[in-house]
Amino acid sequence: MQEVITAILSGLALGWVAIPHCYGMCGPLHVSVCAMHRTRSLKALSLFNVGRLTGYTMAGLLFGGLGEFVNLGPSNYCCELASVRGGLLALLFPGITIVLIGVFSLRRKGLPAVKSGWLARWLGGGLGRLTVGGVCTTLIPCGMLYAAFAMAVGTGSWLGGMCFMFAFAITQTFFMQLGISVGRLMGRKWSERLEAIFPWLCIALGMVYIVLFIRRLTPV
Repeated sequence: MQEVITAILSGLALGWVAIPHCYGMCGPLHVSVCAMHRTRSLKALSLFNVGRLTGYTMAGLLFGGLGEFVNLGPSNYCCELASVRGGLLALLFPGITIVLIGVFSLRRKGLPAVKSGWLARWLGGGLGRLTVGGVCTTLIPCGMLYAAFAMAVGTGSWLGGMCFMFAFAITQTFFMQLGISVGRLMGRKWSERLEAIFPWLCIALGMVYIVLFIRRLTPV
């Protein structure tokens, strides 16, 4: 239970951090949903976000399951990795991945804008297709989303990963839906500020995971 609570709190924390980025990068996607369904914009946006929550949560289950396999797989299915016994291998994956995301963002001078033109056929269809379109947003190339996936792996369990991604998605989705529903999106300057600190945040967070991994190493 403690691991689940930790996963939920971590997801909520990252979700808060992601809010400015989501307004700046994914806000236009939500506005497009409303524009394509002007007479039923609130219902359309709600269905779309239900799909997003479902897709993110299922992705968390898969990535958390990957973390669980990484921890248990070598000893159960292959060999005993004595040098990293007790090291919780799943912590090493998000550590390295998130550091690389930070370095990449620094080299690109910020987070690239989300390209989602391929989603248009789902968003512009009937209301029933909007939920599927929301699920498909899980496949959007996004540095923030990749960092979340890596942290889901770091939970080391399918349940922890699922809870983490649900908490992450529900936080920024709530404020995204609220902001668009009342017609007040966050200013571009907040997104730009996050873009400036995001690479350093990733590098710092990745180093925390790596340190946690090293601290969990046990002598052979």
